[in-house]
Amino acid sequence: MNRFLDIVGRAMIATGLLLLAFVGYQLWGTGVAESRSQSQLQERFRSQAPATPEYGDVVGHLLVPSIGVDKFIVAGTSYAALERGPGLFVGSPLPGQLGNVAIAGHRTTYGAPFSRIDELGKGDRIVIETKRGTHTYVVTGAPRIVEATDVRVVRTTDRTRAIVTLLSCHPKWTSKKRIIVVGELESTTPPEPATSFLPADPPNPVDEALTAGWFHDPSAWPGVVALAVLLCAIPVAGRFGARRTGRRIVVWTAAATVFVPVLWLFFGQLTHLLPSNL
Repeated sequence: MNRFLDIVGRAMIATGLLLLAFVGYQLWGTGVAESRSQSQLQERFRSQAPATPEYGDVVGHLLVPSIGVDKFIVAGTSYAALERGPGLFVGSPLPGQLGNVAIAGHRTTYGAPFSRIDELGKGDRIVIETKRGTHTYVVTGAPRIVEATDVRVVRTTDRTRAIVTLLSCHPKWTSKKRIIVVGELESTTPPEPATSFLPADPPNPVDEALTAGWFHDPSAWPGVVALAVLLCAIPVAGRFGARRTGRRIVVWTAAATVFVPVLWLFFGQLTHLLPSNL
């Protein structure tokens, strides 16, 4: 009985430590990957010529001074796209054009570009720099909360207006609803006609980006299972090796050297099973 309780206790402690590590990965680890992607997008933005971006390409430089946003926008809102930065919805016009420039961004992970979106208010500026020019939008009102399935907020319903819609999850750490902020283009020259960038994603990416919930990426399961098995095998092998050789420090150091990067990869795969816009 005592041995059983000892095993249960150790398992609970290990589980608690892994959960804490996973939270740390979500808060900081994902930000490391996003920072590298942002550097790549910045280099791409500097070297690109004015053109309609293709899916996964850089769209422009997003600046929202009042909440400290300074990010490069990706064309697309798939999970992979949003890992790199705020994403422009497929079917949206380009910044500075007529229509609804709809941009989604994470609120708590991958650099959390829209973590303070709820602080935006009427009169705040949303600036998007592109190779075609700098476009400034003025926020028209307080943030609104909508249902996660309300895809109308990212579609163009009035082709005579040039607006931007920033979108993220609400409340933080959940994908239950969405928070949106709308701004209107401040321009002394008429906006250009809309020319949407070319999609290279599923047929209805707008709907999928808004409604994707838990376990939405089935392709992540094989990696999650394989890495979980490997994580369990490493300490077992370490214990066996330590007993067999008697060199505990050497064996456990080697085991830890393998365990940490495998755990990092496991967390990365596990993250793909979370709602896409946390």
